[in-house]
Amino acid sequence: MNKINPKITNKYLEEVNSDEIDFDVDVDYKKLSNCEINNKIKGIEFNSCIFEKVDFSKGKIEKIDFIDCIFNDCDLSNIDLSEKLILRCQFNNCKLMGVKYVETSIQNSTFYNCNMSYSNFNNSKIKGILFDKCNLRESSFIEVEHTSLDFNECDLYSTEFFNTKLKDVDLSNSCIEGIMLNQKDLIGVYISSYQASILIRGFGVNIKD
Repeated sequence: MNKINPKITNKYLEEVNSDEIDFDVDVDYKKLSNCEINNKIKGIEFNSCIFEKVDFSKGKIEKIDFIDCIFNDCDLSNIDLSEKLILRCQFNNCKLMGVKYVETSIQNSTFYNCNMSYSNFNNSKIKGILFDKCNLRESSFIEVEHTSLDFNECDLYSTEFFNTKLKDVDLSNSCIEGIMLNQKDLIGVYISSYQASILIRGFGVNIKD
């Protein structure tokens, strides 16, 4: 499991307030802190930006590319990132509840200690992603294409993985109670002996001690 570092340093960034930004065009090399974004933002790119305690949830945010961005203690709940690109980004201690990543390309990014419950990753393409100590309860990974997908100490309670092959994915230290998936997608997955009994019961097999 490798933590991804965006190609960005503070010395190149301009510190601004949200009301100083034109959200009708791409936003590059900016640092925003302790603010709310109430704008309607659609179809632009954030490139090489740092966001500290920024609340995106009050605005209407959809169809945004994030490239080489860092998010610390931000709220991005319920925004729509469908059909877009997340590349070399870090999300640290963020709220990402109910975010749509449908048909999104997510590459070389890290999610650390984030609340991502009810997230929708259906039909997304994932490459080089680490979910580290994240809450992904009742999220959906249906028909996901992925390479190098890592979960470390995550809560995957009642999460769906239908038609998403889990070969070489390590779930051994994550909560998988109530997980929903097809038997064929389990081939090559890494789980603990305790988790094996949970999965077997989920397929209607009775275990006799």
